Amino acid sequence: MKIKTFLGGYDKNLSYLIWCESTQIAGIIDASVNPSEIIEYIDSQDLILEKLFITHTHFDHIKYIDKLILHFPLLQICGHINPEKKISNDYRGLEDYQIVTLGTELITILYTPGHYPDSICFWNTKERALFTGDTMFVGRTGRTIGSKSNIAKLYSSIYDKILKLSSKTQIYPGHHYGFKKSISLIENIRLSPFFQCKSLSEFTLVMENYEKNR
Repeated sequence: MKIKTFLGGYDKNLSYLIWCESTQIAGIIDASVNPSEIIEYIDSQDLILEKLFITHTHFDHIKYIDKLILHFPLLQICGHINPEKKISNDYRGLEDYQIVTLGTELITILYTPGHYPDSICFWNTKERALFTGDTMFVGRTGRTIGSKSNIAKLYSSIYDKILKLSSKTQIYPGHHYGFKKSISLIENIRLSPFFQCKSLSEFTLVMENYEKNR
């Protein structure tokens, strides 16, 4: 699977164009960056855009859905089975550990609530690529200050799911908040206290200290 990163949007958002090399069938992770440059690249490489994968329905991650549908009217939108915000067009609700095809590539769905109730990650095991949305960034997790956030659920999503993946997994977050756009899971663990906690109470303290000092 090939991956190309696009930076822009509301707050250093990252969208990803992914595609199967053998079939040229492509998908986009999050409609968070103005798609003009993405569309130009799709056309230049003769890719066939089939799916839009939504990590969660915060406004900045779904902002450009209409523009993409206007250009690709048959686009299938894939996201959590119970999205917090209604998304029109051809929406496909996905369950935890469901596998979605993109050409010959397989994308596994990981339900990772906490930052937002409908947060999911998209995991390609062959490339060890994990698209985390706002669940995990370079150096920290997503925040839990919203009314629908839940710190205990975020802790479980991080420690019971993401940190149990291969240490060679490459993290592709929803925002460019760190010192680089993407990072290996093992490096993220080594550099950040967010991923070194032994309990929920310790994790909560790390989160509280971050909010006090940001």
